[in-house]
Amino acid sequence: MSNAGRLRIEFIDVARILGIGLMYYGHVIESVMKLGSESAAFHYKFIYSFHMPLFFILSGYLASRQPSNESWTWFLKKQTYSRLLPYALFSALLIIPTCFIPSNTVGLDLSSSSGYLRGLFSTYIGGFPVFNVPTWFLICIFVVEIFHFICQRSVLRKISPLTLCVFVYVVGSFAAWYATWLNPLRLLSPREFVLPYFMILEAITGYSFYLIGLTIKDAQFVSHFKSIQRQLLLALIGFAIVYLTYDLNKGMFVLSGYDAVIMVGSSHGHPILFPLTAIAGSLGLIGVGLLLCRSKVLKFLGANTLVIFALNGVFYHFTNDPLARLASPWIQNSASLTFVYGLIVTAMSLLLTIPALILLTKYAPQLIGKPLKQGPIISRLMDPSR
Repeated sequence: MSNAGRLRIEFIDVARILGIGLMYYGHVIESVMKLGSESAAFHYKFIYSFHMPLFFILSGYLASRQPSNESWTWFLKKQTYSRLLPYALFSALLIIPTCFIPSNTVGLDLSSSSGYLRGLFSTYIGGFPVFNVPTWFLICIFVVEIFHFICQRSVLRKISPLTLCVFVYVVGSFAAWYATWLNPLRLLSPREFVLPYFMILEAITGYSFYLIGLTIKDAQFVSHFKSIQRQLLLALIGFAIVYLTYDLNKGMFVLSGYDAVIMVGSSHGHPILFPLTAIAGSLGLIGVGLLLCRSKVLKFLGANTLVIFALNGVFYHFTNDPLARLASPWIQNSASLTFVYGLIVTAMSLLLTIPALILLTKYAPQLIGKPLKQGPIISRLMDPSR
């Protein structure tokens, strides 16, 4: 592989694990915010303005405009093993503790067998992971990649990714605002039927960011930032734009009570400020990824983020809220202490996932998004030679 190829993979991996760290921090801070902390609310809104769009942009950067020679059958089988199997596995792992430990189940009533049954149907039929909420991204990117597989063979032969991006974003914005009947959060209401939402509503907007990533790659944008000075400048400009714009995004959120971008609920706010801030923040983090792409630890973690990503559900559902209640009396009115608390809990949470990451990567990679790998316990799930 060329130096350019290694650089591309390395900065993507590093940016990805940094984004995971922001996700962990955002969920830690969310628990403090729910107790009434205004400083936590500002941290939360800042991070949420760009951290989830980042993952779609990075995924799109690794995609291609040209159609592959994969058949529909091969493609769907590969995506099922690499996206849906880990989704099902990590959701199942978090169902068991709810029988014994109080859990933040985002409104799901687990006091009866009917509540559990509804949770199972919501997770495995509705495509909304109520027992492991962070894994919604795996469902959403599964749908996004299906969109792209179709577009590679049709519209992208005729128009540019950026043109398609604008069209898809407009459609996604109108759908998020008006097609609320497609919002999977309706599953949390006991009066709603469990339908196969499968994050289709948010996948439209997600695909527009995916196409931004593809556009950045096609434009060879990263090649203009080879020096440390330029990489630092990209990071500083990106985050400066976020700082100046993130709190201007007000008043057009679908979810009441949350004055912030919540992509899992298709709540984006202002249709211009949302993508502006999201793209700026993503480019800022890409700049940091370029700066730190020599770190072996970050590269290793970034190449194996699925386990860390999915295990965030353990902390989101079981530990973040109790820890926030314990710490709240000391940090509630201090922005600096809230920040330090968030960093400490985030770092501890990430460190606790590493043993599971190492074990699963070594002994069962097929279960964590690598179906072509031959493992010591489980054979490869797909023959790479087809």
